[in-house]
Amino acid sequence: MKKIITTTVAIIGLGTAVQAQSDCTAEAIQTKSGEVAAALQTIGAKDPDRAQVLSGEIEDLMTAIQNGADIRTVCNFFDSVVSEAGS
Repeated sequence: MKKIITTTVAIIGLGTAVQAQSDCTAEAIQTKSGEVAAALQTIGAKDPDRAQVLSGEIEDLMTAIQNGADIRTVCNFFDSVVSEAGS
């Protein structure tokens, strides 16, 4: 659970640090980061192991973004996490 909370804080930080590109803007990332934080909590309540896996994937994604990966990757991944929480 501690890792999920740490990841949630990092998600929000990532949302404020992203440069605008295409339809995946810093504002969109900020909005999605809040949705992902809530989604991780929902997923964690049902399946803590899955939430840990997603937290690790988010950490990897943040590293990739810092190394120059396309931020659309963040939007797509965040969308998939929110979708998974709703299923």
